[in-house]
Amino acid sequence: MRHGKTLRSYSNNKSEKYMLGIPIGLITANAVEWAMHKYVLHGMGRDRGSFWSFHFHEHHKVVRQHDYYDPNYEKFPLGLHAQGKEAWSLIAASAVLVPVFPIAPFFVGTLWYSAANYYRVHKHSHQDPEWARQHVPWHYDHHMGSQASANWCVTKPWFDYLMGTRVFRPQGEREKHWLGLSWQGVELAPAKAPAS
Repeated sequence: MRHGKTLRSYSNNKSEKYMLGIPIGLITANAVEWAMHKYVLHGMGRDRGSFWSFHFHEHHKVVRQHDYYDPNYEKFPLGLHAQGKEAWSLIAASAVLVPVFPIAPFFVGTLWYSAANYYRVHKHSHQDPEWARQHVPWHYDHHMGSQASANWCVTKPWFDYLMGTRVFRPQGEREKHWLGLSWQGVELAPAKAPAS
């Protein structure tokens, strides 16, 4: 009897350890999203000869021309255009994680979910600018604000707040949904003026 109880206890402890991979995966995904956007897509991507230039030189230009809308998201998602390169990059990053899955299934599963969610949210936001203004105002501010060198997060603004890179557009929308919670009736801090 005691042996069975010990096995169950061991099994529960192991499950709990695996499940820690979910919050760790969500935090990791947001950190990677922030860093990739800042240092790769805008850092390395400034070089027109770089694979990553699609984001800075194509996506940003088109979005500014079409008032946040990006018609390239209407194309086949795995083509050789900015959105196709975005999708292929997410697929490649997800494939690299396959060997780690048996060791940390919840962590890797969360990263896979986050990659798919990133593409879904980013695509939807640029197909429906009004939805973006309401649901991902930090990303809307990244494209439509006066500073493209801020607001690096797309899905959630966690690391922009942590790293001090969340900059509001004057009269811009504020975050209303954090962790899926609605902050109705809560007055958020006034917008900071962009640094000159």
